[in-house]
Amino acid sequence: MESHHDSEEFPISPQIIVEAVLHAHEFFKENRIDARYEKMALDLVRRYVSQQGRPREEDPLFAAALYIVTRHPWSHPNPLTKTEFANKLNMKESSLEWYTESICDKLGFSTIHDSTQLPFFMDPQGTISSVVDSVVRANVGEELVIGIVSRNVLSPESLAEKIVDQLCSVVKIIPGIFEPELYALVRKKIEIESKRVSDQIQRR
Repeated sequence: MESHHDSEEFPISPQIIVEAVLHAHEFFKENRIDARYEKMALDLVRRYVSQQGRPREEDPLFAAALYIVTRHPWSHPNPLTKTEFANKLNMKESSLEWYTESICDKLGFSTIHDSTQLPFFMDPQGTISSVVDSVVRANVGEELVIGIVSRNVLSPESLAEKIVDQLCSVVKIIPGIFEPELYALVRKKIEIESKRVSDQIQRR
């Protein structure tokens, strides 16, 4: 029934996506990339090409996908710099950087840094993001109903601190080294979620 929407939903030809994945597989094989990372990077290439179409340069895209999946927050400490990573894959650092930014931007990745300012990437479809989002949702919802009942509400700052503590110390979903950057991320999410729930209440 929805077939007339197909061309809008799938503007990129499946052949282009399959080709990109196969070329990426060759690239990873030549560079002897660990199968676990390869699988994650191939999926990232698929997601990016499905949205953006055939890349101008393939190898830097494949390298950037690999760079992002190897710099998951759980990989901390991971001292490999972007320069060293680019050198290992015989890649221009500027090309690697361009595609890393493009993937993060187009697919909605969050970037957080450790104390040495090295970047780590959070996939919006990954476990960490899902847990962060659900903990923020639950806490904001609870605070808003408590506000209705008792007029006594935690400030957004205190709520963010409480959530970050839950994530780093209780659930331990993310290493404590990321607390300061996670706090900024959580504050932003609290703001969006509070607005969403408030709008919902006011509509009724």
